[in-house]
Amino acid sequence: TRRPPPSTKSHIELIKETSVCAYTIMFTTPLLCSHPSVAKAPRHKTKVADYLTGLEASCFYRVEGWWTYEFCYLKGIKQFHQEHNMNVAEFKLGVSNKRDLQAAESPADIQMDEGSKEPVPYFVQWYRGGTKCDVTGEPRMTEVRFKCAVDNLNVIASIKERSTCSYVLEFFTPLVCNHPSFQATMDPHRNIDCYPTES
Repeated sequence: TRRPPPSTKSHIELIKETSVCAYTIMFTTPLLCSHPSVAKAPRHKTKVADYLTGLEASCFYRVEGWWTYEFCYLKGIKQFHQEHNMNVAEFKLGVSNKRDLQAAESPADIQMDEGSKEPVPYFVQWYRGGTKCDVTGEPRMTEVRFKCAVDNLNVIASIKERSTCSYVLEFFTPLVCNHPSFQATMDPHRNIDCYPTES
């Protein structure tokens, strides 16, 4: 197969009727070449955590009813309630042990969520040593599940208390989408081949 000629303009390259009422349309545009969900990942990155470095020094928030949740990557997770710009209630749901998080990953760190129509992979990091739980007497802890977000948004999708003072936080990010463990679930019809344009 021939490569499409380089172009700096968006245009329809090819329209082909592959079967009755089914078409293949090749649309060429330089605009998608830098999209994180299709850009090629550097080959030297093998650990999922290597793909998450773009989250460092960032915090993300989710409001659920009375509580606001804050997730700061490689720092910690907290639950708080504000009134008049002051925290009137606050609990740490877990803090980062950076040494543990950056240790060698095991295959068990990548699991499959069987709860959706098709199994979805996720990468696990644990944040432990939170505020002591009144009921269990143990520190609160949170399992953070990183999932591929093809819509280019970093977002806390949900946070649930799985058991007393033990939480599960689902975090969607496009940063993990290029890791080989997440590639199998990508829709093959979204493949985009980018070619360099001539200046």
